Amino acid sequence: MFTVVMGAPLMRVMRKSYGPVAYWTAGIAIAALFWFLKAEPLAIFTASIWMTLGVYGELEQKGFGWWTSGLTSVFTGAAAGSWGVYKLFERNGVQTFAELQKIVDEFARRIESVNPNVKIDTSMLVQQIPSAIVIMLVLALGLGLIFEKRVFSWLKMPREKISTQLKLLDYRVPDFIIWIAMSAFLLTMVSFGVKAIAVLAVNVVNVAIVLYFFQGLAVTQVFLNSIRAGIFTRILTYILLVGQLFLLLSVIGLIDYWVDFRRRIYNLKARASANKPD
Repeated sequence: MFTVVMGAPLMRVMRKSYGPVAYWTAGIAIAALFWFLKAEPLAIFTASIWMTLGVYGELEQKGFGWWTSGLTSVFTGAAAGSWGVYKLFERNGVQTFAELQKIVDEFARRIESVNPNVKIDTSMLVQQIPSAIVIMLVLALGLGLIFEKRVFSWLKMPREKISTQLKLLDYRVPDFIIWIAMSAFLLTMVSFGVKAIAVLAVNVVNVAIVLYFFQGLAVTQVFLNSIRAGIFTRILTYILLVGQLFLLLSVIGLIDYWVDFRRRIYNLKARASANKPD
């Protein structure tokens, strides 16, 4: 499943280089092959990511903005994945929440048997499955957009530029999302005694963290560009921030709503250039 997510840039290259017919045909064939080989979860996972990237590409080609394309594609991919999971559960006789909980409990016991230090709250894990699905799709789409240009370069293939294509250094979560995220965070602490509200709030917060992670990543990249950081500095920075301090990037992205770090960085750079002697 991790390989499928990391393969997102290749899916983007396939769609843009070989067109929609080849892209959708390949997606259907690969998902069907996994299903035929009794790897149903992988088939569903592959199909949902293929759907997400494909719908984004179709809308992008038609001139829709990145936010509309992204929201629609992730919703479509999540819907396709949810339908596949539902049919899989139906085929295997899983019809109640208790039966699903039993499956997750068994999965958790296997993990804990490998690493006894890991303790998994299966009830919380089951409740956050919806946001986990959305997060995986958002990560796949994000990786596809970030590394698409580099994959084109590695494969020495021409890359078509689209006027509505997202400029990654300018990525910014729409302003209204901040109010949704803050309200959800508040409801995780004060749910008014309604468990469903708390569960929904936690899922919304999880997705918001990932959205603001990419904004924090864009801020970090602009900063590194402004100081002309070398390849070693960039690699070290990303290992520390992405690998160890994931939440810090999300916090930076969230604060960027008020501070607008990139505008300040550009202004400082412009003033430094203006004051530089001829």
